[in-house]
Amino acid sequence: MSSETPTVFVSMATGAQGGALARKLRALGWNVRATARDLHRPEAKALRDIGVHLTPGDWDDEDALRTALTGCTKAFIGYTANLLDFEAAPRRAQRAVCLAREAGVTQAVCTTTLGTVMLEEGKEPLIPPTPLLAQHFASKRRVEKAIEEGGFDSWTVLRPGFFMANFLDPKVWYGYADVPEKGEWANVMTPDLTLGLVDHEYIAKFAAAAFQDPARFNGIRAGLVTEELPVQETLDQLAAAIGDGRKLKAHFMTDEEIDKAVAEGSWAVFSRERCVRYMDVLADTEELERLVPGLTTFKQYLEREKALVKSTYLSS
Repeated sequence: MSSETPTVFVSMATGAQGGALARKLRALGWNVRATARDLHRPEAKALRDIGVHLTPGDWDDEDALRTALTGCTKAFIGYTANLLDFEAAPRRAQRAVCLAREAGVTQAVCTTTLGTVMLEEGKEPLIPPTPLLAQHFASKRRVEKAIEEGGFDSWTVLRPGFFMANFLDPKVWYGYADVPEKGEWANVMTPDLTLGLVDHEYIAKFAAAAFQDPARFNGIRAGLVTEELPVQETLDQLAAAIGDGRKLKAHFMTDEEIDKAVAEGSWAVFSRERCVRYMDVLADTEELERLVPGLTTFKQYLEREKALVKSTYLSS
């Protein structure tokens, strides 16, 4: 086994998943390289402060990607959702794979969405996704296939569930703003069903474990859920963490309300897509605990992020 310090390319490094992974890898003493559109953003500065090598550029800048991948033997690949262009993520993944192989990358870990499991035979949901979400899942599955068929010695696919971070700044303002603004979340779930919650730090922990043991994690497609909680209990825990006595209410939408949201073109998945009611069963938490122990509960997440909880909900 080579004693040379690994060098890893990390996409989305200024975001939640990529940033958490970059920090974990730097804590291991590994070299981390990434791109960033704006090197002056606080997130980019924080990465540079811990020794991450940043190249200015975006996911479509081939020269920047080639530069960032120089010397890398491992790569973390993922893209934020684009519901206006379902070709964007597969196109970017194909480009990244080609450049990674050119650079000598031998191991790839990619992150997509838990919904891609629904495309597998025997895993179809009781209620199918609308055409919009079906296209999104198919787009993400093509990203996975680009990595799986990219010729790497080892590949691993991560499929995160509902991000705990969706309730905090900045994610809360993109589809969940009614929680801080109105104290209510209109959602397609029912009182007896559970959200498949995931902590982005656990996603990074799983990815780091895969990078440290390529043989063990090779070929794994892992649905990532660290706790399953009913919606109202989730909101109750969030309200307790805010600590000002407020109540947060789950509004379980009627079929008429859901149909109206779809007809009006809402892109808020949990306010239009009945299929997400069953996503928690697409992940095996016992298997996750065996592979990478230490699944984060929502209470643990809120305690760790208590400063962000306060700034999201109590700032004037």
